[in-house]
Amino acid sequence: MTMTTDEVILWLDANARRYAQKHGVTMDRDYLMMKLMEEIGEFAQATLVYENKCRVKKRIDKEVAREQMASELGDVLAVVLSLAIEMKIDVFAEMEKKALDKGKRFLEKR
Repeated sequence: MTMTTDEVILWLDANARRYAQKHGVTMDRDYLMMKLMEEIGEFAQATLVYENKCRVKKRIDKEVAREQMASELGDVLAVVLSLAIEMKIDVFAEMEKKALDKGKRFLEKR
């Protein structure tokens, strides 16, 4: 599925409002910072399982572990973007100014 950055922002913001309403939380900067730490921890745990660097009893099928790791990474990105929305930071513009612009210049030199 291809989305515009505006659609990503719109849908993430709507999801944050849905989640806040459903669970009775205030989706503010403090909450999102804590949620980001939680999601990073879940991604780290899923990565340990995927790489078989966990207890033997936690090991699962490699493809299932990869799917769980990918899902957790998606959660991390969603929370980062939700935090950017909350802080009114155009994270896409910031990426363009830094990493994307440098990547573009690198490819142009080749």
